[in-house]
Order: sequence, then structure tokens, then C-alpha cells
Amino acid sequence: MIKILIADDEDFIRHGMRYAIPWEDNGMEVIGEAGNGEEALQLAVRLRPDIVLADIQMPLMDGLELAQRLRELLPETRVVILTAYGNTENLTSAIDVKVSAFLLKSADSKKILESVIKVKKEVEAAQASSHKVSQLKDIYEENRHLIKGTLLSRFLQNQVSYSYFAKKAGKIGLELFASSYALALIRTDSTDEKLVLGSLIQHFLRFQPFAFFIRDHHAIVILNTEEYPLDRNAMDDILPGILPVTFGNSIVVMRDITSPEEFPLVYTVLTQALEHCFWNTGQPYTLLTPEQRFSSDPEIQPYTYESQLITAILSRDSGKIQQQLHTYYSYMEEHKCSRLLFLESVKRLAVLLGAVSEDTADILKINALMEELETPREIMDLIASLALPSKTEHPAHSQIAPALHYIHQHYTEDIHLEDAAGAAYLSPGYLSRIFKAETGYSFKEYIHRLRIQKAQELVCGTDLKYYEIAELVGYKDYKYFSAYFNKVAGCSAKEYRNAHGRSSV
Repeated sequence: MIKILIADDEDFIRHGMRYAIPWEDNGMEVIGEAGNGEEALQLAVRLRPDIVLADIQMPLMDGLELAQRLRELLPETRVVILTAYGNTENLTSAIDVKVSAFLLKSADSKKILESVIKVKKEVEAAQASSHKVSQLKDIYEENRHLIKGTLLSRFLQNQVSYSYFAKKAGKIGLELFASSYALALIRTDSTDEKLVLGSLIQHFLRFQPFAFFIRDHHAIVILNTEEYPLDRNAMDDILPGILPVTFGNSIVVMRDITSPEEFPLVYTVLTQALEHCFWNTGQPYTLLTPEQRFSSDPEIQPYTYESQLITAILSRDSGKIQQQLHTYYSYMEEHKCSRLLFLESVKRLAVLLGAVSEDTADILKINALMEELETPREIMDLIASLALPSKTEHPAHSQIAPALHYIHQHYTEDIHLEDAAGAAYLSPGYLSRIFKAETGYSFKEYIHRLRIQKAQELVCGTDLKYYEIAELVGYKDYKYFSAYFNKVAGCSAKEYRNAHGRSSV
């Protein structure tokens, strides 16, 4: 409904226009009346009418002055001027203040209605256009990080020039005026992009980050470090907050970058570093400066060591196998080969083991399981479990039973694969392999599902608040609890409680 305000110092004219013209039948309603220009202006500011019908001659403020003030304060409001005299001076003044129509009071109600309907159509057209613009703005805001991410991804991979990037960056709100930057590349095992981005934004906020995006399970974070340097103390402080969304030794950071023009080269270095820092098991992140580089893999030739290991396996001599496992691993560790090359090598070993092993079921699963292991030692433990003669006749589930018991006793705590492996007297790598084979879930996923299962019981069986339940089942951060609850249960905790008969808390 289009809203109309009538302003005229003569009561009978105001009332006549209000009640003699079928406004509502034509999609309009009169929301107020005013007896002078100042009263009309106050009402208009408060009621925000779409159209004002104003007499040109009114006390305190005439119709033309009112139109001028409304144009300044409420530019979307249209003004229709009514006058008893259609002189040229009044018409010229009305044009100057951009009124939408100029009518004689002597015109009949039909004529006035026809003129106002024309103005109504203008209002509706403007509102429709404004709505479309608003929708486009909303869509843009919702997808702005994707737009930023796409532009940055293309720039980092040298698909567009720096001049093109800088020109487009200014239009989408990327600030490029700092004197110092840092670029972080983080491998993540989470499939929840919003969860990952939310965690990164929260914990890197002090560095005024101007860009985040995720590509192929890698988060790229570009930070403004002009005010706060990103040193080891800062990283140690940030680390606990972002570890839940990372994968193994998977954080490499290049600091002291002086120009965005360096970003593509830095990105290339970080990509290489992330593969080689796979061996950095003592520290879950690697902090670099622009002077540091990493050697490439072509000089590494593990085939001889793979052959020697297979020869030892064929001998079925545990001592020889263990010695060759140690020799192979020491060679790969010494050369700090990339994660990719190491995985390629151990997968070749798995294929060769499959050719000489009677237990082919494990070999068929090895490649998929390998990708989920976080450290070189875990991967090597997995190979060792396949290479060494079996020491047990018991089925796999009897081996993981102590680990499962440990998890169920400690699921509210911050437990790790090493903790459960110690409880079961198994290596972490071997436990990871048989754990997923037996339960169908990775170690981390199993814990999350157990926690959410316990949370569901509390949601349905208690009146505890949702954040209290989150803390009780082991989530220190409520947003992580909320995300995993939705993922596992298929709905929010509130929706789950409502569906099972509990009142919302």
C-alpha cells in the first residue's frame, strides 16, 4: 500500500480529499493530515509517506518550501502540489523543487486520483528498482569472501597480473596499503568451510586480516602485520585456537612480506614448504622469512631402499625387516622429502607387500587409510604393521577394545590418537588403520560422534542450556558443538529437543 500524507490549511479540503477519493481501492492509504507546512514536515519525517499532497499556500511553511525540505530529508518521497491559481511563477517554482505533479484545487476528484495514480506508479517502479539493488547488495555481501577468494586464488597462481589484481581489489574492499604482510597456508581436514573460516577469522583478528579463502582443503590467510608482528610468540598464542581445524604438521607462514606483488612467489614457496614441513613433528607450524627456500625432490631416489625392504620381508626375518624399515625411514627423513613423494613411495611398498602377503584385505585399504594419517611416523608404523610377521591371532576388534574403552572414559577431555594408542599398547599409525577398518570412522570423527550422541541424551533428558551441554560433552567452543551437532544429528540442538518433546531452553 502506498502511503499518502495530505497537507492543507483548510479542514474541509483535507477531509474532502481524504474521504471523497477511493484511495484504498487503488492501492493507497492516507496515513495523516497536516494543517500547515511545519506540521506536515514533522509528520512526514515520523511517518515517512510515499506521496505528500500539499497546498502551495499554507501558514508557517508553504508547499514549495515543504517540497524542498522533503527533497533534502526524504528524497524517496514524492510531492504533489495543489493550488487555487495555476500561474506561471508557481509552476516554475514547482519545477525547480522537482515536484511530481502540479494540480489545481478546482480539479474534480477523478482528475486528482488519475494524477496521483501516475505518481504512485513512479513510486512503485522506484521501490522495485531499489529492492533489486538491495537484493544484489545482499547477494554481493553474502558472497564477498568468495569473490575475494576467487580473485586472490587467480592472482596467487599467476593467472592475472598484479595491476589487474590491485585494480579489482580496491573495488571489493581489499586493502593493500600496509608496509608489512604475512601469508599463511594451512591444510585442514574439516569439510565445514564456515567452521574453518570462522575459527581463522576469530584467532587472526588482531592482525587485521583482509582475506581468507579455502581451496582444495587448504586455507589461505593473508594478514596485515603492520601493527602486530607475526612472530613465534604470536603463533604460539594463536595455535591452540586453530589446531582443531588443521591437519597434522600443516601450518606454514611467511612473514615480513613488504609488497602484495610478492604474494604469488610467496604462495609457491609456501606450497613447497607445506609438503616438506610434513617432517616437522616437533612443532605444528613452520614460520619462514622471504630468504628461506626448500629443495625440490628429484635428487631423492628411494627405489633402492624400497627393494631392500621387500627383500627383507621375503626373508620373513623380523630383525632384518626392522633394520630395513629403519634404514628406509632414516633415508626419507634425512632428505626431508615432500609428503607427496613419501606417500608415493610407501604406496608402492604397499603394492609390493600385497604381492607377497597372504592378507590382501588390509593391503586393499592401505592407500585410503594412508591419506588420513598425519605424521611420517604414523605412516611408517602402518607399513611396519603390514611388513612384520603377525604377532596375534585375535581379530582386530579385540585390539581396539582398550582404545575404545579409553575414549568412552575420556571423551570429554582433549584426547589424541597417541593417548588411545598407549592405552591399547599399539602404535598410533597401526591403531588409526585398524580403528577405521573396524568402526568405519576416523579417530577424530568417532570422538565427535560419541560426544554428539551423549549431547543428544542430555538435550532430550535434561533442561540444561545448550552451551552447558556443549561443555559437558567436551566442547569448549559452542560454535564447534553447534556445527558438529548439525552435522551428526541433521538438525540443531534446539530442533532436536523440540522434536523429542523437550521445551526449548
